Amino acid sequence: MGSKQSNAAGKRRSAKRSTFWQRVTWVLVWVVAMGLGFAAGQHTQLGQAAKQYANLQTDFDITVAQLRYDMSKLAAEKEALQSRLSVEQSTRRSLEESIQRAQGDLAKANERLAFYDQLLPPGPSGSVSIRALSIQPNGAFLAYRVLLTRNAQPGSEFNGHVEFVANGEKNGESVKIALNPATGQAGEASVAASTAQPLPVSFDQFQRLEGLLSMPEGLSLTSVTLNIIEEGAVRVSRSVNFPGPDASTETDETS
Repeated sequence: MGSKQSNAAGKRRSAKRSTFWQRVTWVLVWVVAMGLGFAAGQHTQLGQAAKQYANLQTDFDITVAQLRYDMSKLAAEKEALQSRLSVEQSTRRSLEESIQRAQGDLAKANERLAFYDQLLPPGPSGSVSIRALSIQPNGAFLAYRVLLTRNAQPGSEFNGHVEFVANGEKNGESVKIALNPATGQAGEASVAASTAQPLPVSFDQFQRLEGLLSMPEGLSLTSVTLNIIEEGAVRVSRSVNFPGPDASTETDETS
């Protein structure tokens, strides 16, 4: 009886130990499974994180490359704008200098115009005056300088011609000879003087004339008369006497 009870107690203890180790085994299996699952989850998350990092790195590299391209493009545009600005500034300076020169020329022209306006005669509208006349011997020629003025508005032109007439003695006789502008040397002057050619003149308010006149050979010159002719009529004349350089007379005539 006692041995039976002892065997039963031993069986119960053996059963308890078996149950305990089964539970420990299951716990260990569960812990290992949980560990493996956690490791698998961590591996998956690490893979996704690595993939996301790679994608972010690619996006970052693309963005940096685009920014560098944009910066180089902006730098090129800046250089082009600076070059254009330099050209425009240089052009503006040139234009300003040209405008200043033009203004200076205009001021000088206005001064000359004002000077010549003061020279205009106060006579009737359209009247012509000989404001200055100089005739001087120059070798075998006569050098002349003439300033004509006219009381008229710009655009209203005087059209006529000038005539130089030499007064003197030739072969013991008093003569009047129309003089021609010199076209050759002294030896040709006498030939040119035999046929007088008119010297046309056209102006509105003032006109300056200068040149050389052919001198006839053998002429003892006493004076030279300048006639301003329009439509066959002498409008005004002035004479210069020789040899006195200051002796001169002026007569005006209107038709």
